[in-house]
Amino acid sequence: MHNINSMMYTGAVPWHGLGKKLDHVATAAEAIQAAGLDWKVSKVPMFLKDGRQVPSRWANLREDSQDILGTVGDVYTVLQNREAFSFFDAIVGLKEAIYHTAGALGLGEKVWILAKLPGQVKVTSEDVTDKFLLLTNTHDGSGAVSVMFTPIRVVCQNTLNIAMAAGSRKQKVRHTASMGLQVRNIQEGLGIVNQQFQAFEEAARALTGVQVNGEKWKAYLKDLGIIPAEATSGTIGQSRMSTRAQNIIEEVTSFFEHGKGQQLPGVRGTAWAAFNAIGEYVDYARTARGGASPLQARASSLLFGSGQALKQKAWDGAVALIA
Repeated sequence: MHNINSMMYTGAVPWHGLGKKLDHVATAAEAIQAAGLDWKVSKVPMFLKDGRQVPSRWANLREDSQDILGTVGDVYTVLQNREAFSFFDAIVGLKEAIYHTAGALGLGEKVWILAKLPGQVKVTSEDVTDKFLLLTNTHDGSGAVSVMFTPIRVVCQNTLNIAMAAGSRKQKVRHTASMGLQVRNIQEGLGIVNQQFQAFEEAARALTGVQVNGEKWKAYLKDLGIIPAEATSGTIGQSRMSTRAQNIIEEVTSFFEHGKGQQLPGVRGTAWAAFNAIGEYVDYARTARGGASPLQARASSLLFGSGQALKQKAWDGAVALIA
């Protein structure tokens, strides 16, 4: 049974289109209940059919459902969901964050928490983004605990999920016995959250000063791999490319020209519009594989996989256009 409904959100329906809505601002205690995350994981030994214990391998058991979420090694240390919320409170400041959405994917092997911070980033007078921090965790041994700054464009709820500068790549903590010390280091490192959002605001405003014409737009898409590398600038829409590639290019170009917020003063035809076209495509149109439903697959891709990576590449490519 997939936990497709073990998610919560407050306010507008979030980008992933899933979850149980709360009609009020959620505390950590309320969020963990509404998101269906109030369960524990136990690291239990594994045995062969003849009764012998498997050396150096353990199973992560979800205690309420008795589902095996994954297998891990000796040094792996479980970060319980409640501990993750407490960790988040410590990072952003108790009572300062608003828990916007939280939940689990699959059987519970992947968990996230998204908290809104005070204030906004103004790219133009009418184009603003809200400030968020995103924590992701895995109970299947596939990844570390990650924390990243995540601006969300208000006009269309695009999640940006970007590293805003070379020195602010998302923070990661491995599931080991020293996890507590690493968590404290992250808390200190994220104390500069407002400065990082200021850096993002400055970069985004600079993007609005860069016009992206037809050839620049094609070059941008080629750098992202959306236009096949072997295609020349004049082959968009021609039979040399697959029908699927042509359809993707047309869809992304439509977001660039007519997407939400793209007609705002100072936005149309700029590198900022180009970046947001990719964001809107990834959030709302791009096909993702796996998961119990297309929405769940897309949410997983955005939080943990290729969707997140494509947005980061799109941001880096847009910033590279600034003279």
